[in-house]
Amino acid sequence: MAARHVSDEDCPISGRRRNGNGQRRGAAAVEAAFCLPLLVVLMLGMWEVGRMVEISQILANAAREGARYAAMGNLNVNGANTPITVAMVQQTVRDYLTGAGLPNAAVSGAQITLTNLSNNGWTDPSGAQPMDKFQVTVTIPSGTAFNSLQWSTLKITGANQLSSSVTWVSLVDSQVSVSTQLPY
Repeated sequence: MAARHVSDEDCPISGRRRNGNGQRRGAAAVEAAFCLPLLVVLMLGMWEVGRMVEISQILANAAREGARYAAMGNLNVNGANTPITVAMVQQTVRDYLTGAGLPNAAVSGAQITLTNLSNNGWTDPSGAQPMDKFQVTVTIPSGTAFNSLQWSTLKITGANQLSSSVTWVSLVDSQVSVSTQLPY
């Protein structure tokens, strides 16, 4: 009897033919088992960083909106001048945050401050002089307010609060005194 030559493609034990890369069988599963956890962590990290960038942009826009409102000094409602207060500026910022779709916990927990940066001693924007500098700061503190903003339970970035500030100038009209006496 002649000896039969067994090629690399025939399996003498099972009688089945091996595919061309039979020695790599299962290698894809092992590689996936090593790579998938790393890829999932990277994707969740990018997701969280993207969310924090989005929230930071919303906070910056809300602070600018509050500063624009404060810069007016007085609000003309039905022909009557209504002085703008810090509480009105804070409500304007909260309204913006709500309109941007932030959760109620973040909106109610937001800390909104208006700081006079000028030498004039005003506390409400209505008392500002023309071109007085002020700063509006919006902060989402750590705790419930910040946690309501996260999409994933993993804390990859290490951030526990977000804050944004803008510096603005008062656009209150100059106080001009006009004499009713003619210069004759």
